[in-house]
Amino acid sequence: MIPWIVGFVGLALGGYISDKIFKLTGRLLLSRKIVLVVCLLMAAICVGLAGTVSSVVPAVLLMSVSIFFLYVTGAIYWAIIQDVVHKSRVGGASGFIHLIGSVSGIVGPIVTGYIVQSTGKFDSAFVLAGTIAALGALLVLFVIKTPRVTMKASQA
Repeated sequence: MIPWIVGFVGLALGGYISDKIFKLTGRLLLSRKIVLVVCLLMAAICVGLAGTVSSVVPAVLLMSVSIFFLYVTGAIYWAIIQDVVHKSRVGGASGFIHLIGSVSGIVGPIVTGYIVQSTGKFDSAFVLAGTIAALGALLVLFVIKTPRVTMKASQA
């Protein structure tokens, strides 16, 4: 229960943190990318480490910190879609993001169960989860770009 309470706080702070960074940089997409990349990397590190500890208190602490950082990103995903996707495609892009989340919610437990059944331990599953979060951070960093403004021939 503690990790989810901490996650709630992170979710509430996500937009606030992004707005503060925007006020410092003056660059909206950059502020959102900073929040996503930093928080996903921190979540990756903490969840990866959570699989290596052998007692409850450090495990709960690491999972709480991981979920805090992961939940900070929650509002940013939906905001960044508005920033980089043409308004006529926002609904489709948002639906695709939901699809990815839903599929991962189905595949994740299956893969985790397979890993635990094969190895007899959870540590590899935690490392895999951390690796996926780190991959997400790298994708945000290198794939999401400022959209190019194109003019139609009638506007030129």
